[in-house]
Amino acid sequence: MGLRAALLGHADVPPQVDLGLRTPARASSFFEAPLKVPISHDVHEPKAVQVLSCQSTGHDLRWQGHMARVVCPAHCEREPAAVAVGTGVHPLGSPICLGAIVDKVLPVYGGEMILTKAAPIQAQRLLGQPAGLESYSGGESDVAVSVSATGLKGEAWHAYVTDSLDAREALPPEHVVQDCMETFEKLPLETHGESLVINCPGRCAGAGKLAGTLIYSPDSSVCWAAEHAKVIGPRGGRVVVTRRHGQNEFFGSTEGSEQSQDAPGADASYTVALPTSDVLARMSVPGPKMAFL
Repeated sequence: MGLRAALLGHADVPPQVDLGLRTPARASSFFEAPLKVPISHDVHEPKAVQVLSCQSTGHDLRWQGHMARVVCPAHCEREPAAVAVGTGVHPLGSPICLGAIVDKVLPVYGGEMILTKAAPIQAQRLLGQPAGLESYSGGESDVAVSVSATGLKGEAWHAYVTDSLDAREALPPEHVVQDCMETFEKLPLETHGESLVINCPGRCAGAGKLAGTLIYSPDSSVCWAAEHAKVIGPRGGRVVVTRRHGQNEFFGSTEGSEQSQDAPGADASYTVALPTSDVLARMSVPGPKMAFL
């Protein structure tokens, strides 16, 4: 059965099945002529899709570098054995599909996502420890909840949607950052789980404020956060920013010469990730350059 059958729960597929697709489930067939938007980073993005069960965690995935492309089935909020930990950013052992519902990244009908696995930060590498947050804040959507936890040292993951029954066929145009001081709270992101592609200029480290690790405060500088998270380098580039639920606290860290601060909690938070070519191809552009079938 196809992707839509899997999303609706009609396909009996075990976790960690590789469909062997060489192109994403939603290709740029929405356009008469696919937009040629180059990725500004040297990244080998995941193409094959891994179909998950409601109990699959980050430990079950075959990561391609720090990324994975996955499909979740429908109604993982009904899975009694799945307990999600954290919101926005989750420990690697947290169930992926339930976490995505809590984050409002996916609807209850499931869908396709890009997952990013957090790389270790330098301060923890020096101690021989993997990445992780001091604690994870719980959250809730209309149909699912996650729990808070502390002491779960280890790698973490966060996700953004690439295809679901609720997803828009055309994404908004990229937001070009003109000033390195621009903060997350100034971006046109109004709801939790909503994402936007932004284009950062180079050398924004040190401009403005930076609070958090892996997940950042609303008043943090967007492009500095992207450099701190190693999503882009000093030359800048494109980034997917996703608005998340609030956090109880933001934890600072050191990555190279870049230091982020601790900060008190806020009612929203933000993650940054690499965009994939299919996401960039779906961005709308002004004028008659794009036509729908």
